Amino acid sequence: MRFTEGLRLCAIVGAVSLFGAGAARAAEVTHFSANGNFASHNSFDGAASLDLSVTKNDQGSKSTTNFFFNKQTCDGNGCSGILGFGSIPNGDFIVGGGTAKLNTNLAANPGYQVFTFVIDYVNGTYTQTPAIGGVVVIDWKVIPRQSSSQTGHSSFTSGGFSSRFSGSQTSDRAKTTGSFFGAPVPNDISYIGSNKSSQIIINRD
Repeated sequence: MRFTEGLRLCAIVGAVSLFGAGAARAAEVTHFSANGNFASHNSFDGAASLDLSVTKNDQGSKSTTNFFFNKQTCDGNGCSGILGFGSIPNGDFIVGGGTAKLNTNLAANPGYQVFTFVIDYVNGTYTQTPAIGGVVVIDWKVIPRQSSSQTGHSSFTSGGFSSRFSGSQTSDRAKTTGSFFGAPVPNDISYIGSNKSSQIIINRD
């Protein structure tokens, strides 16, 4: 597995702050410390891409679980889609024995932020509109003998967003089944792993 693939899938997590709508210039969307288990998924159905990741931060006295998703369609003129980020209940994400399970209802989580967005490359604008989340249920199962580890710094760009990662990470390739807002999730690129003292920054470009 290439390091940038792993970064794309597991580094997009959590939420601390969101910059408001404005010109389509680089702006920090969120930054997050990750220290614990994660599971991630990326797929492309020929029209829209789906990136999502759920991760634990077990540093300090309080454990938190953060979930990020970005479903978008892009062309030469820009990107549009729906994006969400924030904390979910710790019990909504279970990892163990080479498996992981996410079962969360974002619509029932008032602190979780969801919005639709349009990035217009032609006019240099970015707009966003608050939206309501849905139910996400995904199961991961490790594929034997497909693992990797990384230490250092890297970055990845996906449509109108980019991520920067620093720290250590181990991961195993996994199969996925489940649904995202009622639609089946394709069994595409997925991982289960762990981060150690990692810092993640998401930017809107």
